[in-house]
Amino acid sequence: MTASTIIGVDPGPEETAFAIVSSGYELVMADRIGNDAFIRALKAAPLSHVAVESIQSYGMPVGRSVFDTCYMIGRVIQVCKDREVPFTLYPRPEYVRNLCGGSTTKDSVLRQALRLRFGEDAKKGDPLYCLRGGSDKRSAFAVAVYHLDKTGFVYEACRKQAASFRSAMSEARCEKGK
Repeated sequence: MTASTIIGVDPGPEETAFAIVSSGYELVMADRIGNDAFIRALKAAPLSHVAVESIQSYGMPVGRSVFDTCYMIGRVIQVCKDREVPFTLYPRPEYVRNLCGGSTTKDSVLRQALRLRFGEDAKKGDPLYCLRGGSDKRSAFAVAVYHLDKTGFVYEACRKQAASFRSAMSEARCEKGK
């Protein structure tokens, strides 16, 4: 993972799905692993930003698994804070509605929206192949994509590179004038 990657996270009560996405929207890797293993990996991986699907109250009673997911979100936040890695929490309705262009937040609609934007997921070699087999991996990818869309991460990297180039050119002109 390089400094220009985003990790999208869909935390769960026992396992967490993640997707590593380059600033150019390339899906580098996606998987679902146990929570303790994910936290160990998060502590060791080079990170530029972590986009996390958050929990949102709908006024309904919830069970133990929702609370366990909340605890996992807290663990992710703590790792980010300890490592001084920026993170953003996005509730599912926010990123799904943005990517799907509507009011529905169904997994099938999200899958179709991602396939239309990035390509198929049916066979090896397809752009989204590693998202097969679980809506949680798609959610992790979607929250990372939404973060890139919302923040203009690609453009920020280009602006920094251009500013660095201008600075170097300015210094070169000053040296030439001496």
